[in-house]
Amino acid sequence: MKSFSHKLKPAELTAGLEGHLLEQREVILSNVSELGEANEHSVCFYEDSKFLKELADLNAGLVIVPVDFDVNLLPETNLFFSSRPYLSLNNMVSRWLELEKERKERAIDPTAMIAEDVLLGEKVDIGPYVVIGRGVTIGNKTVIGANTVIGEQVSIGEDCRIYPNVTIYQESEIGNRVFLHAGAVIGMDGFGYLQVEGEHNKINHIGRVIIEDEVEIGANSCIDRATFGVTRIGTGTKIDNLVQIGHNCRLGKNVILCAQVGLAGNTEVGNNVFLAGQVGAAGHLKINDGAMVGAQSGISSDVPAGKKYFGTPAIEASLQKRIIVALRRLPEILSFFNKLVRKQEKSAEKQD
Repeated sequence: MKSFSHKLKPAELTAGLEGHLLEQREVILSNVSELGEANEHSVCFYEDSKFLKELADLNAGLVIVPVDFDVNLLPETNLFFSSRPYLSLNNMVSRWLELEKERKERAIDPTAMIAEDVLLGEKVDIGPYVVIGRGVTIGNKTVIGANTVIGEQVSIGEDCRIYPNVTIYQESEIGNRVFLHAGAVIGMDGFGYLQVEGEHNKINHIGRVIIEDEVEIGANSCIDRATFGVTRIGTGTKIDNLVQIGHNCRLGKNVILCAQVGLAGNTEVGNNVFLAGQVGAAGHLKINDGAMVGAQSGISSDVPAGKKYFGTPAIEASLQKRIIVALRRLPEILSFFNKLVRKQEKSAEKQD
């Protein structure tokens, strides 16, 4: 159960959302909960018939239900009819969180170390022991969590949330409404060395990272700066925890990278690509628009637009499934093959 200090009536919480409100009693809403723990001030949602039994003793203040829901099942409960109940609940939570954020007092903690020429927008919140280098700009209403380090000449947009212990290296550019979760590292050197006479000579990485608007990057994920030019993360892209993005990678819009994905340098990812957990991609290849790659796959060549790939090496899903089925029968096939070989050998002996 998540409680909010800002209390709302059902009409206030649902105003402007797609759907229809049926008010059957007066309530004040103050929390969001699951069906099983709801009280008279709770908002919860119902859309799966397997939870029908939980409605019998429900005492929620507002329940979001499908458009074809039978009102007689909850004759004294406020109902919000929606074609997508879970999405409606999420939109209500977003409204509540925004109200909570507006009520919060913004401040700069006295332990923060901020260079003299840093430009701060309005209502910026800076937590304890933050370090901000020279030439940094931070937009309105952005929150910087404790122990975060921001290098020189970094630009951060408006309404961003930088969680504790994030490190943003010099000259990185962060757009508006970007979320960087705890431990994320943006703009470190790429992993590149030139071997000369048996020794590894470090390649200087003098490019930068650009993260466009509406991007979310999970905890302990790392995005390398470019050798030259830019490593770019496109608008609306969402990156899970523990993801590694190499130097000079270019991600399009609305990409999804699940946990432990690893992209080697100079990988190009198109718009609306989905990479499941632990996918690894070799460098200097292209994953085209709308492609989907299954978990633990190894990508060693370009992936065509709109195709579904998985396996190592990753190939079209339909072919990979046939291979998996064949592998399951491999002992049987091998036994049959050995019998044929022995039969042919005996036949040859008789002819001799």
